[in-house]
Amino acid sequence: MIYHQPVLLKESIELLNLKKDGVYVDATLGGGGHTEAMLKNPLIKRVYAFDQDEDAIDFASERLRKQKKLTIIKSNFENIRTELALQKVKTVDGVLFDLGVSSYQIDAPERGFSFEKEAVLDMRMDKSNDANARELLNSLTVEELTKIFRDFGEEQAAYKIANWIVTARKTKPLETTGDLAAIIEKNMRSNPALVIKTKARVFQAIRIYLNRELEVLETALADSLNILNPQGRLVVISYHSLEDKIVKTKMHRAAKGCICPKTILKCMCNQTAKVKLITKKALTPSESELKSNKRSRSAKLRAIEKLAGRIQ
Repeated sequence: MIYHQPVLLKESIELLNLKKDGVYVDATLGGGGHTEAMLKNPLIKRVYAFDQDEDAIDFASERLRKQKKLTIIKSNFENIRTELALQKVKTVDGVLFDLGVSSYQIDAPERGFSFEKEAVLDMRMDKSNDANARELLNSLTVEELTKIFRDFGEEQAAYKIANWIVTARKTKPLETTGDLAAIIEKNMRSNPALVIKTKARVFQAIRIYLNRELEVLETALADSLNILNPQGRLVVISYHSLEDKIVKTKMHRAAKGCICPKTILKCMCNQTAKVKLITKKALTPSESELKSNKRSRSAKLRAIEKLAGRIQ
């Protein structure tokens, strides 16, 4: 069984710049591919791997059962600083994020992440959470749904789609991924390619909102920068523009020095760079990787290195 084919594996591990006796964090364990690659370096001291998905933890735990330097933590990565503190870990030498949804989650029909597979509308990363996609789609107002589709799916027809959903659920509540997909297909008079893209954006928006993906990413990136040792690295793989914008903004701000207007002769802000950019521009998958793993096509990889001092 292949849980998830790790994207940009070689590049991301190289950018972590694994050190002797180093302590590292895989903030998104998934199927364990990136974690396993870290653990293949015999010189590192320990890897702490986070995931909130029990299926991922079960799979990776079995896959990596012989690894003595691994600690798996069931938690959302927004709790990275707190959970590491409980392990008596204050600082680390590198953190890796491989964001988004895994191939296994997409392909498992019962998870409800894909519009191509008939399933109950679920979409929870953490199955212990109470709220699911079905409840949201059958209870939120037109205005609330519009905001979700617009903010998290960048969908131009957000208001129309929200109206279609609210109208349809008056006759019959939405229960399955097929119900939601059918509403879009029925009401859109467009070419098939556009319909598919619209469904993808709507499903993405619901998933991101339900799992608070962008909100927790902001928190996790800030905490990761804080716990990095000098010369420690933060490496992030993102898969859509909303994620990448947050990552890029956070990294570039931390790498920026003086922000005083150029008209001022002497610096008054006293701001200094906290990190240096290792990747000036985002790295993307090679042609060979794109051929072997089509789901890697939207991936972008960025990395920074912590300078001396502490990020507040």
